[in-house]
Amino acid sequence: MADLNQVIIGTPSSKHHGVGLWPPPSSDPADPLRWPRWVKFLALIAVANFNFVANFAGAGLSVATVMLEMELQKTPQQINSLLTFNFLLLGLGNLVWIPLSVKYGKRPVMLISTALLFAVLVWTAKAETFAELLAARILSGFASASGESIVPGVVSDIFFLHERGTAMSIYVVLISAGSAVGPLVAGFMVEYSPGAWRDFVWLCAALAGFDLLAIFFLYPESSFSRSHPAVLSPTSESELPPDDAKAIELGPSASNVEDAQDPQVRENEDFVVKFSYRQVVTSFFHVNKSLSLSKAFSMPFVFLPSLIVLWVVFLYGSALASLVILMLAFPSLLIPPPYLFPASSVGLMQIPAIIGFTFATVSGGYVCDLITARMIKRNRGVFVPELRLVSMVPGSFIGPIGCIVVAITCDGKLHWASIAVGYGMVAFNAVYAPNVAVTYLIDCYPAFASEVVVIVNIVKNTIAFVFLYTAVDWVQSKGWIQVYMIMFMIVSLSMVLTIPLYFWGNRTRQLFVRKSPREVKAARL
Repeated sequence: MADLNQVIIGTPSSKHHGVGLWPPPSSDPADPLRWPRWVKFLALIAVANFNFVANFAGAGLSVATVMLEMELQKTPQQINSLLTFNFLLLGLGNLVWIPLSVKYGKRPVMLISTALLFAVLVWTAKAETFAELLAARILSGFASASGESIVPGVVSDIFFLHERGTAMSIYVVLISAGSAVGPLVAGFMVEYSPGAWRDFVWLCAALAGFDLLAIFFLYPESSFSRSHPAVLSPTSESELPPDDAKAIELGPSASNVEDAQDPQVRENEDFVVKFSYRQVVTSFFHVNKSLSLSKAFSMPFVFLPSLIVLWVVFLYGSALASLVILMLAFPSLLIPPPYLFPASSVGLMQIPAIIGFTFATVSGGYVCDLITARMIKRNRGVFVPELRLVSMVPGSFIGPIGCIVVAITCDGKLHWASIAVGYGMVAFNAVYAPNVAVTYLIDCYPAFASEVVVIVNIVKNTIAFVFLYTAVDWVQSKGWIQVYMIMFMIVSLSMVLTIPLYFWGNRTRQLFVRKSPREVKAARL
């Protein structure tokens, strides 16, 4: 059977790492693939920064738990719920935001959710009781959910296939960096600012307001209906015309490539259109008339049985859990003897995570794109999503080794610098592995990028919620060795499963499409 995602990339071009453009840009000036590169990256940064602000606000209060216990007269478990339920709604909120974005457009949903986050953060800063603060934290998690699944859809809308690794690394690192930078900044504000944690929340509200303006002025609606003429449909090889069957085995000829290009674009190699900011401020809705709202709400669940989706959920959830357990348990480890860290020093322990995120962004983004581009050229210009998985190899050992380092150093209460090394390695894996996995997932289901990422975010956030809710008690009752050796085994298993997926990922997609609704089959995945 032909590969459902096997596509003819195009004639080699040094301008694009020796790989032609896919999807081929159309002759329509409204095609977001034809936006200038600077417009694409400003739009991406504007919408991806929403995830940074959301996680900055969500994780920052982790260093203020002791202060909140005294101020609100609540137990550590009750204060912990301010963090865990915020995180849970960060996943479940996608069930509302993504169907609305698929039906009415990504831009209006991003503007509404960012405005809601700004308003809720103002409410959080003014909250006087525990119940009021908990309600505000839950609602802020709901408001924050939209960006986690919409941004991968934006990447699929505006970037070519060989650019998606770099673009997705920006998305993933901003999500993760918010969780690290938030506690770092909050640590100093809690210790030195007169308003303590409330001043930190006011800062978060200001950042949300700034990002609302950035999205309004920098992100035009990117939803666009396009056809994919070079995608091989799910049919048996015997049913294909002889020329198509030959393309499957040997790769594209020059005529194959030209047929995949829009004639008007092929005549003019400079496909980039002139851009006016009038296009940004005047674009608000992109109503999908071919899709009912009820169908939009049900479509994400269609992808739940996909083995590829389940693997991405498992990998992302395990990488995230290994990070958030340590992040949440840091105060109970570092504030008592022998470390006696003040809140500001606990916050400074996020610097190793930021360093890990930085290295993962470069190696998991641009370098992975180079690896994928080289694999495409070796495959005679024919791309299959499994080629993306080769990029997992260089960083696959760092996360598991980091779990071992954390287990030994935290259990033995070794020097804080050794703990920082393990934390940095775990943080590296929390960006590198999910970036490759989610980019691979988008390559597998490009027409449903937001829908498949919804399922990933809901399930992995629920998994992480369970770990978060039990993290401190689990570590205190069972010890660091047991907790992080279990995480070592889980993270290692998620990496090892990449191997069978590389060889049999195509077959799993074929099986999934056979049993999928007609909307999925019609999309010619």
